[in-house]
Amino acid sequence: MKNKLFIILTLFAFISCLEEVDLGIASDENVLKTLIVEATLTNEIKNHRVTLSRMDTLVDLGIDSIYNPYTPIRDINRDLVRYESNATVTIENDNGTTYSFSEASPGIYESDIKFAAEMGNTYQLNIITSDGKRYSSTNMQIEGLAAISNLYAEKTTSESGAQGIGIFVDNADESGNVQNLRYTYDETYKIIAPNWSPEAFKLTNYEPCALPLVTYDLEIIEREEEQQVCYGNNLSNTIIQAQQGSLSDNVKKFMVRFIDQDNFIISHRYSIEVEQLVSSTASFSFYDQLNNFSQTGSIFSQVQPGFLQGNLSANDGNQNGIIGFFDVVSVSRSRLFFNYTDFYPNEELPPYPFNCRELTAPESHVSFCFSGPRGPNPCPQSVIQQIDLDLISYVKPNVNDVDCGGPHIFVPKVCGDCTALGSNIEPDFWTE
Repeated sequence: MKNKLFIILTLFAFISCLEEVDLGIASDENVLKTLIVEATLTNEIKNHRVTLSRMDTLVDLGIDSIYNPYTPIRDINRDLVRYESNATVTIENDNGTTYSFSEASPGIYESDIKFAAEMGNTYQLNIITSDGKRYSSTNMQIEGLAAISNLYAEKTTSESGAQGIGIFVDNADESGNVQNLRYTYDETYKIIAPNWSPEAFKLTNYEPCALPLVTYDLEIIEREEEQQVCYGNNLSNTIIQAQQGSLSDNVKKFMVRFIDQDNFIISHRYSIEVEQLVSSTASFSFYDQLNNFSQTGSIFSQVQPGFLQGNLSANDGNQNGIIGFFDVVSVSRSRLFFNYTDFYPNEELPPYPFNCRELTAPESHVSFCFSGPRGPNPCPQSVIQQIDLDLISYVKPNVNDVDCGGPHIFVPKVCGDCTALGSNIEPDFWTE
């Protein structure tokens, strides 16, 4: 859900830079007032969620998402979305039952009770924002039921000619009108830090401005937590859709994910859970348009594409103040595991995504508050500075006396501490 919201918001971040593209919105001020709605009701008994936010230009998101082993780690989970708080959110079915939602966190509304969408019933989303404006969706219903009958991985070649692993699905209809399918995935992969050591730096009492010399206590201690084996996680961030012509023409060998052979996420053990949603024609059309608009080539080449229409509007009839889609779908899920050696038994593992060259540097440095003359310093940043910034991971003692050398060998943190890339908690579903 957050990924689809990201696609919508990123789309408008791109468009806001192009004056020649007319979105049918009067001004930038009106753009920023646009309400973004993300809501999908499924046939699963659970607390359902509706996300509300306002348009923004997420120009900093790319920076926040990049790991640099030579600068302090930023909080990449810092939320830049302008969430819409203090709204009243309900879903009502055609039997007159109303399901109320409460704000669990800013802009995130969860149903007060667990419930599931049922075949044969229609559902409408209603929103009243804190300024009193009312919005509603068209009536939506589950179109049909279909299950993922087979989820499998095979060696394949991408459209660009790259060699890798394709993740494929076959589906089987169960009932109703199953024509439009949308897929998302949640992938998890094992990470093994290539330069892990059972020992670690511990810096205490560090006073970088102390005079005449910097003061600190530096110890080499046994690691206190698991930092050798971790688990990374990615959610799908593209729109993946398929259509089938009839009940007898089920989707077969549809590729929902391609992973390049050299992608480190498949180096050890990899798992993917694929979610299949049976959606309506209106939903398929909305996400197809969104997918087209989100392609850079389309944004530049299409003339006057117009405002992307969903199935939500203000009760006063104004559709330009809101964007999003309230979807009612059936869901099927399946999970797959595989190892790199299952497909490439005699080949080297994909390269680690960072240069893990062993490094050394002087242990200490001149006091930050030293006011005397300073000559040029050809040496790298000191060990204690880099430890204080959480940039490095201990490897072993340094036995070679070299220029700018210190008593320790270290690597960028990401090379010796897997928690820089993932979680050291094994997922409940994980199997070896």
